[in-house]
Amino acid sequence: MEGILVTIDGPAGSGKSSVARAVADRLGVVNLNTGAAYRAAALLALRENVDLQDGPELARLARRVELEPEGASIDGAMVPEPDLRTPEVSAAASRVSAHGPLREVLLPVQRAAAEKARRRGGAVVEGRDIGTVVLPDAELKVYLSAAPEERARRRATQTGREGELDRIRDAITRRDRQDSERDVSPLRPAEGAVVLDTTSLSLDEVISEVLRLAGERGG
Repeated sequence: MEGILVTIDGPAGSGKSSVARAVADRLGVVNLNTGAAYRAAALLALRENVDLQDGPELARLARRVELEPEGASIDGAMVPEPDLRTPEVSAAASRVSAHGPLREVLLPVQRAAAEKARRRGGAVVEGRDIGTVVLPDAELKVYLSAAPEERARRRATQTGREGELDRIRDAITRRDRQDSERDVSPLRPAEGAVVLDTTSLSLDEVISEVLRLAGERGG
């Protein structure tokens, strides 16, 4: 039976992953992280020493990436989550995701994974352009934001790198600029999205609000 699609977009450190996982669990639906596809493409480019500015070559590599509710695969083999979360892959993912040819390859991959999840009962889909580009007709679109200082603090706490707060804040600010200023699918709230500033909200408060909104939309 088909179910609801909830999209959660936002910048790095806004709480997308934590909120998406919890909301999906409460709703009993799939949590689909579309960013895993870009991270897998970035990992593949790093492994094969491909120039991160070579859009056509990156697009060729991206054809070897698939997306499943469990994560991303390369050449049919699932990629361990820790391999996708290294600082090197994170930085490379931001760069490769700016290329139109690569995004064109991964767009149908993301949509197919979301529709597959919908047919299984629904999904909470997280990323940076899900509500604007990938699933603009989703029943509920949420955009999470938070002050850069708070996002840096959260990221430092999550990774046990409290002593690197300044460096993490600089990296987040740089990623914000790259994502919001790119020519293709820039980071921004989707039309009709509910924008939640989570700076002063607890994780439970954000989860409760998204669940309330999902209930209103039939989730």
